[in-house]
Amino acid sequence: MDEALWVDELYKAFWRTLPGMLHAEAQGLAFTLGLAPSRDVPWSAVFSNEITLAAPALLAEAMPGVRGATVQDALLAHLLAVIEAFGTDRIKDAQVRPTWQLEAILAHARRARDEALRRVAPGVDDPAIDFARADDATLLAIETERGLLASGEPAGFSRYYALSLGKQSVGFPASIALAHAAGWTAEQREVLARLLSSVWLGLQLHDDVMDWQDDYQRGGAWAVVLASELRSRAQGEPDVHGPDQGRASGSHHRGAVAYGPLGTPPWGIAATPRAKSEPPASSAPSSLIPVRRMVLDSGVLAAMLDGERRCFRAARRRAAALGARRVAAWAAARETQAQELARCEAESPGFANRAHALNAWAKAVLA
Repeated sequence: MDEALWVDELYKAFWRTLPGMLHAEAQGLAFTLGLAPSRDVPWSAVFSNEITLAAPALLAEAMPGVRGATVQDALLAHLLAVIEAFGTDRIKDAQVRPTWQLEAILAHARRARDEALRRVAPGVDDPAIDFARADDATLLAIETERGLLASGEPAGFSRYYALSLGKQSVGFPASIALAHAAGWTAEQREVLARLLSSVWLGLQLHDDVMDWQDDYQRGGAWAVVLASELRSRAQGEPDVHGPDQGRASGSHHRGAVAYGPLGTPPWGIAATPRAKSEPPASSAPSSLIPVRRMVLDSGVLAAMLDGERRCFRAARRRAAALGARRVAAWAAARETQAQELARCEAESPGFANRAHALNAWAKAVLA
């Protein structure tokens, strides 16, 4: 099965059902939303991983009794839900202008999404597959997050996790509906929901580390909020570790304050020097310099990356338990990547962002 081909073909079939005046805008929607560099980039090439848009198709491996048409409907419902959520989020964050064409496309996407979901699990009454509830939860989380980030008040990881998962609410119904179609028990569906939570939160943590400086300049970044909370706790509480953690090896690691809510600090890694071939970093705006220093000194980026590692470890185990071998293999690769990034970031604060910038620079220069 080629999930990328399915994604592009299903999206093409969707926009062809729209009124002709919306075709051109729908074809270039990823570009309009700022997710692609040109209007020619297909949705399958927008994200760096296949699971964001194609989760139900990948999970279908563990549901061999489900018909192909049902899997396609679940995939259509999921990809339209994700696209619509990105569009709504970009509008709410004022990153794109809410034109009538964009509003109309998103409205059509919601209707097509709901119709596809009804075909996947007809007659099933389960709040977990109710897109209306998911929409409400997503919008509430977006609005709450915007207010929190704009306030500049510190907040902890538990608040971050809750709002991040709230924003991902539309990423659950299609896959859980497919599990209903496969005849999965309530216990199996609960494991699936936990698997999806681990995946979506892991991806969110990664993005919030890599994009924190851009996010901050657009109005607020979780790395800054979490770093502020960690600094406040460090100044007011001599024991910065959670009640069930304790100090690792009796030593004080640089940036160890960031690991209180998430676990013990990283271990056994040499400092990673800046590569000689790396291009010079662009000068940060003066207003960002003290914030950047505070974030790096707090060690919060390493903590977030370690949280990502933990999420993908949990996803790997849950996918394996369900028999979703491809998802388990994908999560294992992300777990390894996150572990290495967390270790390097702990020993050389700013490593993750430098590596990310270098990768983007190399792609632009060497393409």
